Amino acid sequence: MDFMRILQSLEEFLYEIMGWLVFYPRALWRTLTRPVAVAVYTGEQLKQPRDEQFTEMVSPPLMLILTIVLAHLVELGTRNGTSTIDTVLGKELFSSEQMVIATRSVVFCFFGLFGAMSMLRHQRQPTNRDSLRKPFYIHCYLLAPFALGLAVASTVMTFAKGHWILLGGALLLLSCLWYAWAQTAIYVRILKISWWKAVATASAANLLATGVIVGLYLVVAGVR
Repeated sequence: MDFMRILQSLEEFLYEIMGWLVFYPRALWRTLTRPVAVAVYTGEQLKQPRDEQFTEMVSPPLMLILTIVLAHLVELGTRNGTSTIDTVLGKELFSSEQMVIATRSVVFCFFGLFGAMSMLRHQRQPTNRDSLRKPFYIHCYLLAPFALGLAVASTVMTFAKGHWILLGGALLLLSCLWYAWAQTAIYVRILKISWWKAVATASAANLLATGVIVGLYLVVAGVR
C-alpha cells in the first residue's frame, strides 16, 4: 500500500515537472510580450476555484521561484559560482543553494509587495490577505522576466570581457526599462490613471522597495 502511494506521488511529481517544461516558457513569453493581458488573466483566474486556477500557465509565485532557480543555475554555470557576504548572518542566508534561492526570492518579492500595496492604495482598498493576492500575483509574473534578465546581465558583466561587458550593460538596462514599461502599462489599465501618474506610482513603489533592500543588505553585511 505504501509502495503504491509512493508510485502515485512520483507519478504526480513527474507530471508536474514535465508540465513546467510547457507552461513555464508559455508564461514567460506571454508576460514578456503581453504583460497587460497577463495581468487581466491573473485577475480572472483568481475568481475561479483554487484547483481550476492558472491551468494554462504556471502560477505567479511558482513562476518567480522557477525563474530564480533558473537564474541561479546560470550563475552556477560560471567559473566562480555564487558570491556570499562574509558576516554571520550573511553566511547563514547563503549557507546552501536552497537558502540562496529562498533569499533571492524574498528580495525580489519586496518589489511585488510594495507594488501591490501601491495599487491597493490607489484603489482605496483595505490591505488584507484577499485583496493583496491579485496585485501581488500580477507583480510576480512581471518580476520573473526582470529577474532572469538581471541574472543573465550580471553574469555577462562579471565574467565577460571587451564588448560583451557592453552587451551585459545593455541587457541590464533593457530589463529595467521593460519592467518599468510593463508595470506602468498595467497600472494605466487596472488603476485607470494617466501614464504620468502611473509612472510616478510605479517609480515610488520601486524606489521604496529598493531602499528597503539596500537597508537590509547593509544590516546583513554589517555596515555601520
